[in-house]
Amino acid sequence: MPSSDTNGTSGEEFTAGVLHGAVREHAGAVLSEHGVLRLARLGGRDDVLIAAGRLMSSLWKHRDADPDSLTVIRDTGRHDGRPGFAGLGRGTLPLHTECAQHPDPPRLLLLACARAGDTGGESLLVDGQAVLAELAAHHPAAIEALSAERAAYFGGSGGHFAPVLQQLPASRWRLRLRQDGLARFSPEADAHLPALRKAIDRNTRRLRLAPGQGVVLDNHRLLHGRTAFSGERLILRALGDPHSALGLGPGFPAPWSTARPTALHEVTRRAGDLDEQLLTARS
Repeated sequence: MPSSDTNGTSGEEFTAGVLHGAVREHAGAVLSEHGVLRLARLGGRDDVLIAAGRLMSSLWKHRDADPDSLTVIRDTGRHDGRPGFAGLGRGTLPLHTECAQHPDPPRLLLLACARAGDTGGESLLVDGQAVLAELAAHHPAAIEALSAERAAYFGGSGGHFAPVLQQLPASRWRLRLRQDGLARFSPEADAHLPALRKAIDRNTRRLRLAPGQGVVLDNHRLLHGRTAFSGERLILRALGDPHSALGLGPGFPAPWSTARPTALHEVTRRAGDLDEQLLTARS
């Protein structure tokens, strides 16, 4: 079950205006260590573009993006039930990495809340390092099957074969996954999907973003999704590759090489604290 329990590490927040020089380098260190970076005081589309421009070397032009490369994630009223378009409805969005069907998916994903909606709409986040650690401890055969070169096929006719867990040099890893009708798995990988999904479920954290809050995720490490919602929820999304000043190395370190907890717990705890403050103020 998704949890909002948080026993965190970094409680830092960054604003768009300070993401340069030594502060940007520090933001890169936070991303490298934890896979997630918290943003605050995003006043609108311009602030989101400034933050994305200072963290990313260039923005991806996603299929659903506007001319400025930002995608408005909202219920369009016409995309529910269509494979590959679940984010543009109001139902549950299964946990995934972005653009898994591309040969080289974007490294960074920025999500910024413009409107929170009425109920539901919590972001769901899972640290791939924690999933890998659980599989290594309890289901090592799953890692072997899921790291095969053709473990999965993501996308339609123009899709891509890839491992779910890709082993990189220097004991580093990269995660790629989607869980909808545009994902197919080899028989060997399919046999281990129950273990993978249990590990994902046990490491899922909820995060309800308030207007002006955002997160930047390492898309090669973090799974993200969303609970169903009601009301007019609106999220701005930017995709891109990291600015060289961030100093991000490839992938994420194997969990057996570090005992540090992730910052994901602290991100969700701080968001929960803000929700409580807002509810108290309204009452």
